[in-house]
Amino acid sequence: MDEVTKTRFKVLAGLAVIVVLVHLVLIKVFVFGGTKADSGNKKEAAKVKEPPVSAPAKPRAYRYFVPSKNPRFGMALDYSGAIRGNLPAKAVAGSAGARSGIIVDMDTRKVLWEKNSSRPVPIASMAKMMTMLLVMEQLEKRADITVRTPVSVTKTARDVPRTGVLFLAPGESFTVQELMVATAVKSANDAATLLAEYFGGSVPAFVGMMNTRAMQLKLRNTSFINPCGLPENKRNSMGSAADMVMLGEQLLQYPLLMQWCNLKSASIRDGKTVFVNTNKLVNPRYPGVDGLKTGYIRAAGSCLTFSAVRNQRRIMGCVTGFKSSRERDRFCRRLLDWAYQQP
Repeated sequence: MDEVTKTRFKVLAGLAVIVVLVHLVLIKVFVFGGTKADSGNKKEAAKVKEPPVSAPAKPRAYRYFVPSKNPRFGMALDYSGAIRGNLPAKAVAGSAGARSGIIVDMDTRKVLWEKNSSRPVPIASMAKMMTMLLVMEQLEKRADITVRTPVSVTKTARDVPRTGVLFLAPGESFTVQELMVATAVKSANDAATLLAEYFGGSVPAFVGMMNTRAMQLKLRNTSFINPCGLPENKRNSMGSAADMVMLGEQLLQYPLLMQWCNLKSASIRDGKTVFVNTNKLVNPRYPGVDGLKTGYIRAAGSCLTFSAVRNQRRIMGCVTGFKSSRERDRFCRRLLDWAYQQP
């Protein structure tokens, strides 16, 4: 082998060695994950990409609102086993006096009895349930207002027809709580109107809020013309007995409001003006009754949305159209006792 051939052989051998080494390096990188330095870099990269561990979410703090623990809260009512029309007099006397009515086991959503419960009828002061609900919802949302916030009497409130009123005077001021108690207990039309104007900016704007909320709650047979339930220009706030129960259920989530609805009497003006609850079912003789709202105008008759808890069982009902509050209350007491006897 001459010198030229030897040189060529050495060059080729060297190239072969280089090729083999390159392949070994590539195999190590792509098959075994690279060098220790590369592996360390990948671990560091993985650490960077890991999402940070978030702290457990804190439960929302409420001021006045307490969410219902009833898993069926707000669900549709079940009419499948309901007694319809007038109840047998031997079971519950007096149902013939009702234009419409309903009574519901709220824990199961079962309607125990109903009479024209989906028919829109004048609801009179039961409209104040929506007024009170919106005020409580606004209090929950607005940090700048509490139940102790003073509200000055306005001309709008003073101009409310002088029936079922506090006779608010120029220059007077009342706290939100005082006005709410007067609305819940006395059913004061001027107090409800003043609250509506204060929280809505104007009464028409607040009435718009009432009707919007009714749609949100799927109260399909309910509409409002004012915050107090008085007739205006031969028009009335309308609603069905079933809708009033569903509306009343919303109030249960505001324990302070329910305390007001459950007062037998209250006062304002440093005790100079005293009023008693228009809901006579709020009485120690009728165990468990904790509200809700009465109503009367000529077109509506005597109306009542009522609520009670006995043995941890919530029953709610509504009746409209009775000729007198006495006849209405007698029937509602019997109806409640009968409802609690049903399985």
